[in-house]
Amino acid sequence: MLGGFLALVVQLARASAGAIRVVDAESGDLRLLASIGLTPELRECDSLMPASCGICGAAIRGHDTRRATRTIGCDVRARAAGRAGMECAIAVPLDYQGRPIGVLNLFFAPDQEPPECVSQLLMPFGQLIGLALENEKLARDNLHARVVLERQHLATEIHDAVAQSLTFARMRLATLEQALHAADGKTALACVADIGDELRNAHSRVREVITHFRAGMDARGLIASLREVAEKFHARTGIELQFENHVTELRLTPQQEAQAFNIVQEALANVRRHSGARRARVAIHPCQDALEITIEDDGCGLQPLVAEFGAGDDHHGLRMMRERAERAGGWIRFDNPLTGGTRVRLVLPTVASGGTR
Repeated sequence: MLGGFLALVVQLARASAGAIRVVDAESGDLRLLASIGLTPELRECDSLMPASCGICGAAIRGHDTRRATRTIGCDVRARAAGRAGMECAIAVPLDYQGRPIGVLNLFFAPDQEPPECVSQLLMPFGQLIGLALENEKLARDNLHARVVLERQHLATEIHDAVAQSLTFARMRLATLEQALHAADGKTALACVADIGDELRNAHSRVREVITHFRAGMDARGLIASLREVAEKFHARTGIELQFENHVTELRLTPQQEAQAFNIVQEALANVRRHSGARRARVAIHPCQDALEITIEDDGCGLQPLVAEFGAGDDHHGLRMMRERAERAGGWIRFDNPLTGGTRVRLVLPTVASGGTR
């Protein structure tokens, strides 16, 4: 994206070469991010430059376009001495909300001054590039935060599936050792049976965790995927799951379908782990310009604070479900119906047109 934008600016300004540099978050130096028309040698030499260097430093400090002169030089131009098209250089600050985040360099031949109309647009160009860079940084930060949260969720799943079983096994191993020393065969056999049962349970739970995190949506779409999940749920959990689809045309984007599938998967995982339910239901209903997916069970229900806020260290899943719903442009609610159990309502806006999935 930056390469294409830089190429456009270089062409409009009638420049021979151009470069975009950003302020490195750790060192504070200027790191070369994109370039056009620079030789490989120049790119290597100037991949990281001090933020105080020549016209780049002056442009960042003064929040204004600077041109290379005898008093404020340009190291890139100096290293390219004798190369046609690099005799003149300017630096345009890249700002975001008044904060300098980088610089745009343009290089010209002596007779290649940018047109006046383009010169007046260089600062707005710099602001646009600064905005694009900051948006990309925010997207990376957001992705990092999501990865951290997914890891926390995975850690909780592994703890629930394995850690408690291992603790129990260690306790029974200590008892087994004492029984062996005392030649108490009856107690020893009981400990071996307990450890074997717990290991089988842990193995089963680990396989469920693996299945949950590997599960992907069927290529046929959301409805086919949820119907398949419902068909396998009872065999895996012993909980009866009823699936109801009341729409003929889904009209969701692929991203919305993927987020909805993951939310339903997480809701059903909560039914399996925490609810103590015997029956559950997943229903898809049309709304006005929206689609509603409801997941209900007849279990113990949610605590009021958890239902309203998804609060507590043990409820990473609820927070992730909220974030997924927001990324899909919708919202999600958790509540305890008067009839008992837990109800999860996911509402997603539909697109103007779409195919039946």
